[in-house]
Amino acid sequence: MKLNNKAFTLVEVLIAISILTIGMLGALEGLLLYTQYNINNLCRDESVKIAEQKINELRNISYSSLTSGSTIIRRKIKNFERDFSVEWSVATISINSSSVEVNVKWTIMNKEWSHAVRTIINRG
Repeated sequence: MKLNNKAFTLVEVLIAISILTIGMLGALEGLLLYTQYNINNLCRDESVKIAEQKINELRNISYSSLTSGSTIIRRKIKNFERDFSVEWSVATISINSSSVEVNVKWTIMNKEWSHAVRTIINRG
């Protein structure tokens, strides 16, 4: 009686499926990391825009009206709503100038990120 050795055995098929599964899990982990970094970069870009907007807004109000404060701004990034915490502080440097710092914070995967901008605003 002659045995047919052309087919795969069940053990060979199970090993091949196991190796393929491990490879696919690694690829999935890479895809998740890529997505997380991509979203974080988009949030960083958005935080730069928010900080620039706030600095310009503070530059355009009267010097005597400059005060510290905070607010929450919600922006849509990749079909997700994301909250950005915006805090700004005003410190007097001299009679005619103040230092203004805007700090934008956001959270991704329970990790807080931030972007800060500083400028000097002079009286009229």
